Amino acid sequence: MKILEEMYEQEKNESELSKIKKEMPFGVPDKYFDDFSARLHHRLEAEKQNLPQPKNQIIRFLKPALGLTASFALIFMLVYWPIKSFLPDYLAKMNAAEFIEPESDEHEFLTAVEMLDENSFFALLDESTIEHGISESKFNDAELLNYLSSNVTDYEIYLQTEN
Repeated sequence: MKILEEMYEQEKNESELSKIKKEMPFGVPDKYFDDFSARLHHRLEAEKQNLPQPKNQIIRFLKPALGLTASFALIFMLVYWPIKSFLPDYLAKMNAAEFIEPESDEHEFLTAVEMLDENSFFALLDESTIEHGISESKFNDAELLNYLSSNVTDYEIYLQTEN
């Protein structure tokens, strides 16, 4: 039953729609395009005269740098100054120490060994054996090979054999 009512309403709407004239509801005023180019040219000239002058190019390039500077200054003011006012003793200790690590004997030895070249190293070995009365027979190839395998990589040995 419902279906029949809906079909009846559709037929009724279709008959009413068919009575409406089929023409364009929109239109252009009469003689609109006769002087269109002149009006367009006049409007373009008016817009060219009212254009703002381009801004200074230097300001355009400096704007990001000034923004970064301002943000770093803001971070400095928000972090360093409160720490300075609330923890003055801590900052004084930090500035006095300056995070200098005391040099140990091992560090001095490593820097001295790093500065040695091959010839100086072998000369140093010869001097130490003579000074301590150690015969050269105690320093054998197996010990040298052991030392090299523990302190030098295969790649470094390969590079030395290339030269």
